[in-house]
Amino acid sequence: MLNPEFLLTSLVVVLIPGTGVVYTINTGLTLKWRASLAAAVGCTLGIVPHILASVLGLSALLNMSAQIFAVLKIAGSVYLLYLAWQMWREAGTLDMHQNAPKPRLSKSP
Repeated sequence: MLNPEFLLTSLVVVLIPGTGVVYTINTGLTLKWRASLAAAVGCTLGIVPHILASVLGLSALLNMSAQIFAVLKIAGSVYLLYLAWQMWREAGTLDMHQNAPKPRLSKSP
């Protein structure tokens, strides 16, 4: 049975906006509603792998086996390093004099 402390803690965690909410609101304020909608869909789709892992019982398996968890952590780290290497190779030099238009917050000129 769920105790009141767990329910209260869960309620607090659910009510506090996370980074996805902050990103979506910021995108909406600076780049209009379509970009905000795309950000919201993207943030929501990012949750799907975690939900699938939970539904399939992978969370319990990772909790029970320290070796499987360590292998998964190392694989994730290697993947993130690979992504960083790819971005670093493709980015080239940093151009500090880029003439990008600044987004406007209103429609008035």
